[in-house]
Amino acid sequence: MANATHSLTQGDPRRRFKDKLARLSVTGGGLLVLFALLLIFFYLAYVVLPLFKNPDVTLGEQFDLGVSDVPVQIGMDENNQIGFRYSDAGDLTVFSLTTPHEVLIQRQLALSPTSFFSPNPSSSVSAYGLGDGSVSFQRLRFLAHYKEGERSFTPDINPLDRIQLGAPSEAVSSVSFALNGDDRVVAGIVGDTLHIVAQQSGQESLRVAIPTEGDASVLVTPNGRKLFELVGEELNIYNLSAKKVSLRETVNINAVTGQLPESMTLLAGGHSLLVRLEDGRIGQWFDVVKANARTLTMVREFSTPNGHLAVEAHRNVFANLAGSGELSLWHAPSETWLGFDFPMLASDVDAMSFSPRADRLLVEQNQVITLLDVDNPHPDVSITSLWKEVWYEGYSEPDYVWQSTSGSEAFEGKLSVVPVVFGTIKVAAYALIFAIPLAVGGAIYTAYFMPSGLRKVVKPTIEIMEALPTVILGFLAGLWLAPIVETHLPAVFIIFFAMPISFLATAVVWTSLPRNWRQKLPPGGHLFVLIPLILAIGTMAFAIGPWVENTFLGGDSRVFVTDVLGVNFDQRNAIVVGLAMGFAVIPTIFTIAEDAIFSVPSHLTNGSLALGATHWQTLTRVVLLTASPGIFSAVMMGLGRAVGETMIVLMATGNTPLMEWNPFEGLRTLSANIAVEMPESEVGSSHYRVLFLTAFILFSFTFLFNTVAEFVRQQLRDKYRAL
Repeated sequence: MANATHSLTQGDPRRRFKDKLARLSVTGGGLLVLFALLLIFFYLAYVVLPLFKNPDVTLGEQFDLGVSDVPVQIGMDENNQIGFRYSDAGDLTVFSLTTPHEVLIQRQLALSPTSFFSPNPSSSVSAYGLGDGSVSFQRLRFLAHYKEGERSFTPDINPLDRIQLGAPSEAVSSVSFALNGDDRVVAGIVGDTLHIVAQQSGQESLRVAIPTEGDASVLVTPNGRKLFELVGEELNIYNLSAKKVSLRETVNINAVTGQLPESMTLLAGGHSLLVRLEDGRIGQWFDVVKANARTLTMVREFSTPNGHLAVEAHRNVFANLAGSGELSLWHAPSETWLGFDFPMLASDVDAMSFSPRADRLLVEQNQVITLLDVDNPHPDVSITSLWKEVWYEGYSEPDYVWQSTSGSEAFEGKLSVVPVVFGTIKVAAYALIFAIPLAVGGAIYTAYFMPSGLRKVVKPTIEIMEALPTVILGFLAGLWLAPIVETHLPAVFIIFFAMPISFLATAVVWTSLPRNWRQKLPPGGHLFVLIPLILAIGTMAFAIGPWVENTFLGGDSRVFVTDVLGVNFDQRNAIVVGLAMGFAVIPTIFTIAEDAIFSVPSHLTNGSLALGATHWQTLTRVVLLTASPGIFSAVMMGLGRAVGETMIVLMATGNTPLMEWNPFEGLRTLSANIAVEMPESEVGSSHYRVLFLTAFILFSFTFLFNTVAEFVRQQLRDKYRAL
């Protein structure tokens, strides 16, 4: 005993060593956790930050090919090694873009050409309109060769067929075409007539001549289904098919913009038309559904000086180079732009085009060719596209849209994170609406009213629910619960409203019973009253549900919701995921809240009761106030669990990124979006990095909730410390 007392008072070296080791271990573990969190934070930021890097354009080489005719188009191959140049004299010049810049091929393709068209500089097929009313086609390809482990490219030019559009005595002043396999649509202005020829499998299936007035130009969309004819201040839109041509509408550009149009070109994919006005402004036009009909509408306008326009082949990006040397890069949907000043390019531009990979601009001015290096890997991602409404092609109005993939090669991702953030908040809200009353109410009853013997059984049972795999809950919610909610919708709502009302009514009846009757129930005997009540209410709800449906909902609740209420109804909706997520969140909230309530010192409750307070008064004015920091922490932990849950929302929501509070529609959350799309994203792409951005947002949500929870918990603890 003396030795023990001496060890306690003077200190045992071994105990001091163990205490110090324990303190260092705890401190080191905490620092390692903090370091791991910081590593996650910085790694996410490392992947995300390139999205917001400004585009950059730098001046490259300049050289003179020694040709004197005027170019109608210039371009380069996909590997940026060979350039080509079509001239207004019908000549093709192919030259090397590596040092030295030698001419590889110079060939005349057409005699007396009067117009030229190519869908884009990276297209292999182009066409010359000729003075005899015909159109000649040619194909330029770059063949790859491998020799001694090195790859080289050889240009290959082949003349194709000719199509006679109009009379041999008149020239083709404007030409355009669409080529899809063996099908082709060719349109041209010959004299004062618009000629359209359609071919299927190499055979002519349609030939139409439409009178026109004045100078006109034509454009055929890449799919060959639409034709734009610009005549003076009017734009005619024709619908094309293999058997028929019909004028859909005529739009007066001057009436809409207050300026006369000068030229037009198509954005990538051919869904949008860019119209240049006399004052230099550029308007983007595409079809918008109005009154159940498609109408060509100007959706946005770009303020640019007069200059030469170049459009990327695969993204909705275009460049404008003015005669002053001012170059501007625009991303059309988000209306973001960046300007660059090149005084050495202050001259009229003869031709300009993007490389197929959009990493170079090829400019020709006064027979001098200039290469500009372009660094613009993520033009479709900006603050606007991520967080604001954007008017995308094919939509009737600006909207928040997440659509990262499509079956079309011309598709450009729509990467607004607002729908998935909204879905995360929505699923958390519906889950907590269901979980908080049950979990906190159960925690109060278990910790304060339930006998200790029964508590030892109930509390571990609910805690075991935490170990239930969420994939099982998601599976049951998607394949079992969702069909039940769909087919028994009135019964589900009856249970929601009847259950709490029945509990309150039962409590009122119970308190009005004589005391000797109530004392006959053993401790915890309330369960023998409530469990049969719950079963009875559920049975009654499913029994009278069909009668309610037939009497008030026209015999079909789903049709009533969609047709009468005018809202969509998805089988896997927010109600289903709220119920399933609630069962996943309840154990977390219950366990922490129950421990907080049970840990309230007994002298506080005993003192309150001794002063004459009832059990209910003691609970509401002493116990809950003292336990409020723990209860709030429990709710915030449940919120964090709901925000980060993946498998339940993945299997029970339909994964539709919608912006609706409608409980009958699905949703998509941040975590589910990452789980679904990360395996399919291309490493380093905009889609890939935006998914990391959503992970960063999810990480920030969790950090924010934990920080707020700790701050409020400390405030509540300080406030009720006196109790």
